Amino acid sequence: MKKVTFILLFGLFSSAMAQPCTYKDVLSRMTLFYDKTYPSKIDIQKADFSSIILNQSTDYLGAIGVHKKRLVVLISSAKRNPQNPLVYEIAGKTRVGKNVRQFKGSITLTQLISGKPEDTTNDLYTENSGVQEEGVAVGDFILDEYEDLSATGVFKGKVLLWWFLSKKGKIEYNDGYLMADPYLNNAYIGTWTSKQTHKSQQVSWGHYRVPCAGDLDMGAGEFSPAPEYYKYGWDEYIQEIRKKYPDAYKD
Repeated sequence: MKKVTFILLFGLFSSAMAQPCTYKDVLSRMTLFYDKTYPSKIDIQKADFSSIILNQSTDYLGAIGVHKKRLVVLISSAKRNPQNPLVYEIAGKTRVGKNVRQFKGSITLTQLISGKPEDTTNDLYTENSGVQEEGVAVGDFILDEYEDLSATGVFKGKVLLWWFLSKKGKIEYNDGYLMADPYLNNAYIGTWTSKQTHKSQQVSWGHYRVPCAGDLDMGAGEFSPAPEYYKYGWDEYIQEIRKKYPDAYKD
């Protein structure tokens, strides 16, 4: 039954990705694991999401523009603003092709959604019997590629962070659904606007999947870029995976 549920979820996830996609579509896919959702009773101003924002358990998978060029993102710093605990000042770098750019900016959390899971046999509950609550945090992000270089811009959009509250009262990164086909976390969906041309492009990145990937992602059990996108930087990704896992992507 669990396997059937995951397959059904992936079918719904893939179907949504074929249509024009927004953060609400990604949020609805994430909350499909819940029988119901409701506003969290956790005080959002007291809950610290720094460790989730900084989580580096896996590399980000990202895409930019109509050709869905590979976007590499690294968040290296996240600190709460002492005057406004809803704001997290962040810094890091991006790379598209050979262009590496530094950025700084902020995430402002706006909403905490809690969910009642339909399945409590997943790793989250078998390994953490004291889980008090879980759900998704919603926020706004703005990141400025601040260097005086060509091809710089500003990222702006929505961020979705999947969390759980441990028995010790700490907000933790929620990977309890990692084995489900549509699982993703730390999802950023928005636009990148060039400082030079003032034109905007769609952009998204996340853990384990590219949010709103559409036909870029042909993988079932895990992210796998479609061959027609290899020339947009994803061939490099394939080479990286082959170095780690020699049996992957064999002809």
